[in-house]
Amino acid sequence: MKAWLSIDFEDIAFDFKREFDIPQDGSVRVDALWRSYEAIETFCQREAGGARLTFFTTGILAAKCPEVVAQIARDGHEVACHYHYHDMAREDAPETFDANLRRAIAALEDAAGTKVLGFRAPRFSLRTTDRAHFEVLAAHFAYDSSVTVTDRAEAEALRAVADPLGLAVFPVVRQRVMPGLLPLRTGGAYLKLFPPSVTLKGLAMAEAMGVEPMLYLHPYEFMADRAFYFPMREMGELRLRSKLFLWARQTHCHVIGNRGVPEKLRRILHSVELGGPMRDLLASD
Repeated sequence: MKAWLSIDFEDIAFDFKREFDIPQDGSVRVDALWRSYEAIETFCQREAGGARLTFFTTGILAAKCPEVVAQIARDGHEVACHYHYHDMAREDAPETFDANLRRAIAALEDAAGTKVLGFRAPRFSLRTTDRAHFEVLAAHFAYDSSVTVTDRAEAEALRAVADPLGLAVFPVVRQRVMPGLLPLRTGGAYLKLFPPSVTLKGLAMAEAMGVEPMLYLHPYEFMADRAFYFPMREMGELRLRSKLFLWARQTHCHVIGNRGVPEKLRRILHSVELGGPMRDLLASD
């Protein structure tokens, strides 16, 4: 089985502060971004046969840290779009969605020196019912990977929306593991928290559904030193309850399971072959 690994490349510290309206100086964590990219590239070279990946990158990161994005492209990886800010895309009106995409694409293409072909909404925040958003996407991109599906019917419903627009779609599968537990996606925190067998089951489920098996991670999941962490003293005037909630979210993202990510990936790669950048899927359509 072949699976396609992509990275949602973002500065989670910047994004958390924006989400919680915490005052910040507008800078991104350049050193953490460089070190996380170097960790990903080292893993690709040493453990994945030099595989090239797709980096779904926020426009704000490309605008503020273009050197990292340029290096990703020079190394042969694909630079794709992850919106301008790490916002819930479906909550923006189609006109705002279009404007934010144009802003992101300009920053990404300027930094990478290559055309941006693909998009993934932050937090997989598009649904098949967001038809106007897909019309906007089709005007800018060749493919989209913003939707999660749990069965073949959902995958076919997605294609019914995208195919008439000429937009290729590569959804990420969600699998139901047990009653009472939310469906698990094939990557991210779910890869950190569950055995590799769970991820492999989800990838096999995707193949059986007739969709390309997708595996995704974030830069901070390759780091175990809290490189993207910020302490409570930087949380401004948030109420204590909100500070504790944000502390818990950061602990979840930066501590729990991070050290085991490389080994879990190694075990997964014993059972699957990595595809290249997702743009390569367009040639096979």
